Amino acid sequence: MKVGCASMWCTLLLLICPMIMAAVGDTPSTVETQNVTQNITYCEKTNDVIPVVLSADNNYGPQMYITMLSILKNSNVDTRYDFYLLVSPNFEKRYKYFILELGDQYGCKINFIDMGSAFADSPLGSGWPAPTYYRLLIPGLLPNCKKCLYLDTDIIVRHDLAELFNTDLKDCYIAGSDRYAVIDEFEYLSSINLDSTKYYVNAGVLVMNLDLMRRDNLQEKLVSTVKHGVDGKKAFMWPDQDALNIICRGRMKILDLKFNVSPGILDVILNAGDFLSKMKEFYGEKQFGEACNDPLILHFAGRKPWETHVSTLDYRWWEICRLSPFYEEMLYKYTASMVMADIDAKIDAVRRECNRNCTPGYNKCNYYRCIILSKLTFGKKKAHYQHKCEEIKKVLGIH
Repeated sequence: MKVGCASMWCTLLLLICPMIMAAVGDTPSTVETQNVTQNITYCEKTNDVIPVVLSADNNYGPQMYITMLSILKNSNVDTRYDFYLLVSPNFEKRYKYFILELGDQYGCKINFIDMGSAFADSPLGSGWPAPTYYRLLIPGLLPNCKKCLYLDTDIIVRHDLAELFNTDLKDCYIAGSDRYAVIDEFEYLSSINLDSTKYYVNAGVLVMNLDLMRRDNLQEKLVSTVKHGVDGKKAFMWPDQDALNIICRGRMKILDLKFNVSPGILDVILNAGDFLSKMKEFYGEKQFGEACNDPLILHFAGRKPWETHVSTLDYRWWEICRLSPFYEEMLYKYTASMVMADIDAKIDAVRRECNRNCTPGYNKCNYYRCIILSKLTFGKKKAHYQHKCEEIKKVLGIH
């Protein structure tokens, strides 16, 4: 590792550490819960209020706040929102506190819905976290809502959502954006009884016709499909998304691309002539151009801008994050992640030069790595790396 690069990273970490510790230390230890309700009493006038549903566990508490902030900050003055937040039972009080405070600031209603043990055992052994599946239960969770928006929490909203919410669903169950139209997944989709990528939608941005879904018992069908598969196939690539596409097949409305733009995919497309021509042909020059130049929603599916560099549009996520109470925390985690990636890359290069006769895992490369990690981590991880340092020292006879 170059000394200048290491020095820069370490200096930045030293500056950030006190800020993040101060931010966490100042977080209220208790949360007023009288505004947190399981009784869904709103949604009675969907022409006046837009119901927005998001889901998260503690891994996505800050991201849920940031998505909500982007919605409220970029909303028209006459648009009102009710938020329905599907959260795991151990959702941190500090996240609830800041989200309720955000609701008070913008005059919107916040409903936390404790999802209890719903999907606690990941269906089909997929490894996807429980909140991924919560969206399948929305028709039953919001009995007074005729219609709602569902948004993932790796999303930034750049304009008012009324245009999206006012999508005329007619006899369709859902509306979504067809981001995978030009990606060749035909073989996989055929294996789950979907015969075309043309009508396969991404489940991260949905307009849901809840009245119609309840009338046709779609919730029960969706849950059954996720848990039991289809025609003997016991695993899905994207379980909740695949189930929605299977059950809603023929009753889905395809939205304009601007409602669900993936920055990572967009960068690849713009730099790949074949993909670019296919996208322009499929969507048309006007629709594709609008999605590139002024997307309504940026969806950071796949790699996340708070973990690594994703695309040239990362700054859009960070400019909203910077306005949140989680900015220092997220910046520290990002910096630490980038430092460790750099360190690991350098160590991997050096490790190849190490003595092949060394006891596996006990060489100077790992020794220095553990020293660095013991300085950058806290609690149990810090103790683990300190202990590992001592182990390696004994094996190598370092004094």
